[in-house]
Amino acid sequence: ANVPRPYTFANPYDRRTPYSMQMMVNVQRELANNMLVEVGYLGSVSHRLESLRAVNEALPADPRVDRRAVFERSPFPNFGRIQLVDNGGNGNYNSLGAKVTKRYSTGMTYLVSYTYAKSIDTATAIRNQGGDTLFPQNSYCRQCERARSSHDTRQRFVTSALWDVPVGKGKKANIENPFLDAVAGGWQLGSILTLQTGFPVTVTNGQDASNTGAFFDRPNSTGQNAAFPRGKQDPQRFFDTSQFFPNAPGTHGNVGRNTLTSPGIIGWDFSLLKNFRLPSESRYLQFRFEAFNFPNHPNWGNPNTNVTSADFGRIAGTRGTMRNLQFALKYVF
Repeated sequence: ANVPRPYTFANPYDRRTPYSMQMMVNVQRELANNMLVEVGYLGSVSHRLESLRAVNEALPADPRVDRRAVFERSPFPNFGRIQLVDNGGNGNYNSLGAKVTKRYSTGMTYLVSYTYAKSIDTATAIRNQGGDTLFPQNSYCRQCERARSSHDTRQRFVTSALWDVPVGKGKKANIENPFLDAVAGGWQLGSILTLQTGFPVTVTNGQDASNTGAFFDRPNSTGQNAAFPRGKQDPQRFFDTSQFFPNAPGTHGNVGRNTLTSPGIIGWDFSLLKNFRLPSESRYLQFRFEAFNFPNHPNWGNPNTNVTSADFGRIAGTRGTMRNLQFALKYVF
């Protein structure tokens, strides 16, 4: 009889709920013309983060030296992979943020914000996010996975604005109520601009060169920076693929988790609004023209990070949609 070795799910007997501690301090300063400037620090420390670990993997062994099968070298040879819901991860987040807010006056309101941040952890989620991996390369070394979080965004700039165009019959540019002001003149322009750096991605091997039965190997690196300058990044070769090579048999690769950065995000949404007054002052019709990704700029997706793939380093798709235009009619009452 051929009795298969079962794939097993497991939980630690002392499993605890993840928790975080957050610190924040802000300084605000009110300026003239209904403007407010705010600068602050936001940080957090997290413990007991959940992730998956494969706790029945064999230790690396060169098959030319140790000819035993993988299961013969596993801690529990009668089982296949034991997928443990581990909750021993740690993480921290630190950010510096600045914001300028202009409350509605003189026909305009806007919000400008910028964040510089860094997030580090040993496991971001119980399921892999973005360019992260589902299991560690070495499930017996949790600390070896300490790196940038899969959601780490180093820089993010966002600005939104709404402007009442000073044209139209009965238009008064200094009305404090934005709704009555909009109805009086009728035209409004809106805009949202987003600039953001990319997310981390992990270079993988796609093979079981370590001979552990895991297939979570990472390649080796020359130690040189594989990131191209922004002007040289191309979807056909987004980073320097020559800086990576497969790990030797019976060894783990020396490439860490989340060591590369995917393409950033550039987004500009635009809107044009026209309000039509109705007999009742509290009711009006609003015609809206909205353009999402107005310049039709492609935000590229993650590159292929499998060092053994023929498409290694290439980008096959985009992160979001291309330009979308829509028209709408809204009745406000």
